[in-house]
Amino acid sequence: MQISLKRINALFDPGSFVDHHQDERSHFICGEGLVNSVRTFLVMNRGQDCEFHGSGQWHTAGQIISTVTQAKNNGAPLIYIQDQSGGTGSFDTTKVLSRDMSRLLLSPSGMGRVSASIAEFAETNLLISAILGPTSGPLALPLMLADLVLMTEKGALCMGRPDMVKAMLAQESDLYSLGGTNVHSKDSGSVQLVFDDEGSLFQCLKKLVNDIFKGSSRSAFEYQNPDPTNFEKLIPSNHRTPYDMHDLLYSFIDKGSLTEMSPQYAQEVLTGYATIGGNLIAVIANNPRHNGGIIHRKSASKMVKMINIAAKTKTPIIFVADVPGFMIGKEAERSGIFSAAAELFRSHIQCKVPKLLLVARKAYTGGVYAMCGPGFNPVAVLAYPHAHIGVFSPDTMNKVLSNLDEDARITVQTLTKEIEDPRLLKSSGLITDVIDIEQTRDQLTKYLFPS
Repeated sequence: MQISLKRINALFDPGSFVDHHQDERSHFICGEGLVNSVRTFLVMNRGQDCEFHGSGQWHTAGQIISTVTQAKNNGAPLIYIQDQSGGTGSFDTTKVLSRDMSRLLLSPSGMGRVSASIAEFAETNLLISAILGPTSGPLALPLMLADLVLMTEKGALCMGRPDMVKAMLAQESDLYSLGGTNVHSKDSGSVQLVFDDEGSLFQCLKKLVNDIFKGSSRSAFEYQNPDPTNFEKLIPSNHRTPYDMHDLLYSFIDKGSLTEMSPQYAQEVLTGYATIGGNLIAVIANNPRHNGGIIHRKSASKMVKMINIAAKTKTPIIFVADVPGFMIGKEAERSGIFSAAAELFRSHIQCKVPKLLLVARKAYTGGVYAMCGPGFNPVAVLAYPHAHIGVFSPDTMNKVLSNLDEDARITVQTLTKEIEDPRLLKSSGLITDVIDIEQTRDQLTKYLFPS
């Protein structure tokens, strides 16, 4: 059995896949079928089954564009799968040379239109790409338009092939130092999920399609109800003490339901999908275990990606805040932290799904807004009793005290009391409610999934 056919059988429900261009020669398979009963479109190159023929490359562009257009018109998800074409071995640019390359590059219906049509699709519909082997250049660019990029350890993604890098830059390199899983899952953030093999990748892909478009079919949902006497164990009261946000999430989401995105990238923020009582939610949470949970440019971009996915899939978002704010200092300014914050704020406004902010331990200054605080239309702003919320931390306020006159000192003392006691903020109508940790699951359900 051909490798490409095995992959179709691994992904689609039995007998459901229809090849849109079965009788035509092409380097890609373009069609549609059912993934866990969800109508899903596919663009997949033939990988090792593919042999290069000049005219085959030209036919490919039109076939991809046709299938992408059908997916867009039907509002269905699209999966784009790429593997190294023409067998295994290292990249060799000479093997992909053909007489129609100029036509592919410059024709309005060539590879440029492929990228443009996929970009248009991804504006409103969910696009998932899977990288099963090495790919580069024009074939790689459409993959990066995806909301979620999945890659196996055999995969590699680079803008220029190693032989081109050597020819143009006189640099020696290999596929995996240029664009292997470590590069793109930890450094660039271009890949959200990495798998040992394509079998586990397809299994996760099917679960994602099911969770996002169908939800859970289980009637009972297990979760770890936290012991209210162990609040200190889950969230240390000393705001300088790190802890792992995963532990708090596991205390109120359905057991085993978290699918984390980009777990090795910008770890000061945690993003992913989970369920509460079978209801799908997007999760965006600061993680004080890494860099104190402060928001850097990379972490802001990671948040934007999750917000945009939630907007497309109409998935409610819970923001769990333990955040000092945006990173400051010379390096932060040079990284473009203001641009990152602006992009994040725009994503909040453009995303119209229900959003809720839960302040677990602290939320200061612009971090309140980064986590969709008041003014960005959250359905509720909740806080645990020990949470601190304000323009500055109490420590910062105390440092300011020594330089103030008596009237200003009284003002600072009043503000500090409000920062340290969310019940005062509730009584002033500035936040929605103060809840105990064991109430989290019920309160999130109440606001995000009202009956």
